[in-house]
Amino acid sequence: MTKFITAKEAARLLLPGATVFIQAANGEPTDLTAAIAEDDQSGHSVHFTAIMLPGVNHTDPASLGVDAKAISFFITPETSRSFKDGKTSFIPLSYSGITRYFSDYDGFDFALIQVSPPDADGNCSLGSSVDFVPLILSKSKTLIAEINEAMPHLPGSPTILLDSINYAVKTDHPLAGFAEPAVNEDQNAIGRLVADLVSDGATIETGIGKLPTMVLKALGSKNDLGVHSGMVSDAMADLISSGVINGTRKNIDTGKVVTGVALGSTRLHKFIRGRDDILFRPASYTHNPDILKQNDTFVAINSVIEIDLFGQINGETIGGKQVGGQGGLADFMKGAKLAKYGRSIVVLPASAAKGTVSKIVPKLDVVTCPRSDVDYVVTEHGVADIRYKNPDDRTASLIDIAAPEFRDELKAAWKTWRSD
Repeated sequence: MTKFITAKEAARLLLPGATVFIQAANGEPTDLTAAIAEDDQSGHSVHFTAIMLPGVNHTDPASLGVDAKAISFFITPETSRSFKDGKTSFIPLSYSGITRYFSDYDGFDFALIQVSPPDADGNCSLGSSVDFVPLILSKSKTLIAEINEAMPHLPGSPTILLDSINYAVKTDHPLAGFAEPAVNEDQNAIGRLVADLVSDGATIETGIGKLPTMVLKALGSKNDLGVHSGMVSDAMADLISSGVINGTRKNIDTGKVVTGVALGSTRLHKFIRGRDDILFRPASYTHNPDILKQNDTFVAINSVIEIDLFGQINGETIGGKQVGGQGGLADFMKGAKLAKYGRSIVVLPASAAKGTVSKIVPKLDVVTCPRSDVDYVVTEHGVADIRYKNPDDRTASLIDIAAPEFRDELKAAWKTWRSD
């Protein structure tokens, strides 16, 4: 039987040495994390595990108590200090790798999650934030849930019986998210170039941020697109509303949008309520290359931080500093490579820091994805098709889409490497 308690009472349950999973993305139980942070008797020497997303989640689990520590698969601005101090342990795994990690893990003493209010049958929905929660439920001794009025009870999302929740805290607060990134259509060269690579009927995946939004905004003239993605966004909701995304040509989950979480504005959360054509599924399904490849025309579209002249991808560090994580990048790129007519597209601006830094570099220090998984690279200067090219030809293609002021420097670097 579920015991209803306050957030402060829930925080006091976490005894020193306990292992605690905290749900993240738009399902972060922020009343619970705030209660732990505010109570000097809570969180002491607790070992937290969380997948806090940059730009979405602003909690640093390692700072929730004296001598608390944390395991993370992303580094965010809020966790960078504890990572530097050794309180947060970063594990570089993709989402499929994190799924395996949790499957192999002995289990947690507590899991802090967020669910919808129960329906007439006593079932609470995981709503619009599923990703790893179904797996965590089976690996946790004690389940503490925020029952949030703002979390929708969705037809296409897994449910959990209220009676299987050990402790519940009634809440009513907005879901974690962010405003839709502003996009200047007149300057959306990258979006238009990517749109030319997406055929009618393709099943697409996009990530988070301004560049993926630019791409989605440019797909308005397409027909019968499908979605199998880690997240659904405001721009994706617009394409669903207009009928551009309808999934009618998908090989699996036909007519359905498949995703793990909804990340965006309050407008997005209002849009998804009551829809049975959006299926929220765990990462073991959304990020599984063996599932992804079953959609013959699967197109993975992801923004990255850097690419080198070999075609290797960096999606998680800047200047050698960890600023993110692998996320689903490697999983979706692999799925696209395995699909019958799949395409793996990476997008990035040609330069940064007001044109003083090239995002196409001679050689990376940290490689998130190997060169063998990249098909197309897009900057505002064009498209490089490097699928079946030898190193010299792919280098030439990449230099052609680099910022013009860096092209001679990149040519010289490649010439030096070839002569060594």
